[in-house]
Amino acid sequence: MATRKKASGAAKPASKRSGGPAAKRPRAPRKPPVWKLCARPDAIDFRDRQFLPNIAMCPSPTLFPKFALPVKNQEDTNACTGFALSLVVEHALRASKRELEPSISPYMLYSMARRYDEFPGSVADEGSSLRGSLKGWFKHGACAFELFPGIDMPPAAEDIESDWWFDAVRRPLGAYYRIKTTQITDMHAALNEAGILYVSCGCHAGWDLGMQQPAVAERPSSFDEVWTIPVEPGWAAHAGHAFAIVGYNERGFLIQNSWGPEWGSHGYAILTYDDWLKNAMDCWVVQLGVVTQDHRELARTATLRLDQRGKVALAQSDVLRNRELSPFIINMGNNGALSSSGDFRTTPDDVRAIVDLQLERAREAWGLQQGTIDVCLYAHGGLVSEQAAAVIASQWIPMLYDRRIFPVFLMWETGFLSTLASMIGDAVSGTDRVSGGLERWWNQRLERVLARPGTAVWGEMKENADCMSRYREGVADERQAGAVLLYQHFSKAVKNKNVRMHYVGHSAGAIAGTYLVERLVAAGMPFESVSFLAPAVRLDVFEQRFVPLLAKGKVKRYQQFSLTDRAEEDDPTCGPYRRSLLYLVRESFEGGAPTPILGMERDVRGPGKAWPHTTLHFAPGPASQATTHGAFDNDPATAEQVLRFIAGQ
Repeated sequence: MATRKKASGAAKPASKRSGGPAAKRPRAPRKPPVWKLCARPDAIDFRDRQFLPNIAMCPSPTLFPKFALPVKNQEDTNACTGFALSLVVEHALRASKRELEPSISPYMLYSMARRYDEFPGSVADEGSSLRGSLKGWFKHGACAFELFPGIDMPPAAEDIESDWWFDAVRRPLGAYYRIKTTQITDMHAALNEAGILYVSCGCHAGWDLGMQQPAVAERPSSFDEVWTIPVEPGWAAHAGHAFAIVGYNERGFLIQNSWGPEWGSHGYAILTYDDWLKNAMDCWVVQLGVVTQDHRELARTATLRLDQRGKVALAQSDVLRNRELSPFIINMGNNGALSSSGDFRTTPDDVRAIVDLQLERAREAWGLQQGTIDVCLYAHGGLVSEQAAAVIASQWIPMLYDRRIFPVFLMWETGFLSTLASMIGDAVSGTDRVSGGLERWWNQRLERVLARPGTAVWGEMKENADCMSRYREGVADERQAGAVLLYQHFSKAVKNKNVRMHYVGHSAGAIAGTYLVERLVAAGMPFESVSFLAPAVRLDVFEQRFVPLLAKGKVKRYQQFSLTDRAEEDDPTCGPYRRSLLYLVRESFEGGAPTPILGMERDVRGPGKAWPHTTLHFAPGPASQATTHGAFDNDPATAEQVLRFIAGQ
């Protein structure tokens, strides 16, 4: 995206001047803009919907926009994709008569776009793609300019009327369609249907000359008043830039740029068809979404919604459901750092809002302003994608909230499942399967083959589990791990003894929990209860770090769910490997030597009897009907036992 450097001032829509015919005045020569590489080409994705013109509509010979949109100035930001898309949103809202004079924040749209374009863990502002911007609008909506007026994300507001997050849900995107950049006739048809296109292309030196044109006091009223971007042989295209196409004539497309009214003809120019065809990157047309009852209720509800029975009522749409869950989720990536990408991006202010806003709203709803409130941290297992974790969150967050237990869902992106599947697939490639009495030999063969790569990958995941709660010396508070930030905000409430902490961890979530509970206890946060479901933590690590906390009463009660050894042997979770994940970890992923694992009946039944304040459950059984390693997350009996245990029943 090309941007123009400017000395000062926040980027904002330029004011519209009134008067008669477009007036021109001489302008002193200016230096050409300073270009940046910011608008990225869309990556190839065969899932894109392709635009198909309405055969009943005959495109007009020329198309000049029926109404004017504000001319915007992105100044020295990289946010051209957000600025161009804000024009598209405003046009759609005005054309549909949903809002008379909408003013949409380009910064909010750009911020959401970066969720889907940046590499995990990236903090550099390197621009975004059109598809990333559209995905951001589709998933998160579009808010008013006044609520998100600058490049930095505003903090969560106590008053939801002033909070951009709640305002954005009022303006959903319905659908977006890709148009082939070589299909000029399809672009004409789309402009006749929608009135505006969201596009990007490479720019060349001719664009620089837009700053040398005579100043125009107001928007042109015809094509005769619009400057045409010149192009000369040998002019190479610069980096990509996003803008809006708002019309066309026989020479080319009428574009609206985001470099202020000083550029071109009050921010407009004609881009010739030849120029477009040589330098085009991407082209999209959009359709507004219907504002449903769910959208309206989400916009005016500061916390989880309740139905007539007083139970949490989540939206059935995944997009809206994820919006409702987000305020209760801390999403972490590599080394426990807050995740900057995906549906559940988390900022330090989001962590603050969990304690300062959401927890206080729960206190008020439950009449516990001066009383003690139960808080449960839940960490899922390692065989889970972000989408699968969202499903787990949609089960556990409402269950906990319905029992007046405040939920904090720790989402951590391990990528372990896809890596494990790939490793096992490579190991069995070209090998005949076995059955019957040879299965044990088959399992042992895979354990030997997978020991080296499995130990490396499993070790990395354990390191991430450890880092979720590890304080890093010399690192600024806002860059600390997610659980560290959470404790910093909870610490005052814990010191006042009006919070009871609980922890639930499944599989590798128990590894994270072993370190997290030990560290938070040392920092002054005792735990009322801890529940581990099929814990993948090493037995010796647990006995060294966790059991002493039980003996000292720093963790008052502990319960554990494990499969019976027979169920572990029959668990098909790991595909061609004929036993459970914990068996594979025990026999292979801890350096290739058999290593006792806390979650296995054969390893825990004996030592567990000596641990104080401990209850062991083996499944399937009275407390849990789970029959596979992954089933504990969604087994109703297990969930009920966990909820009763938290309540002290």
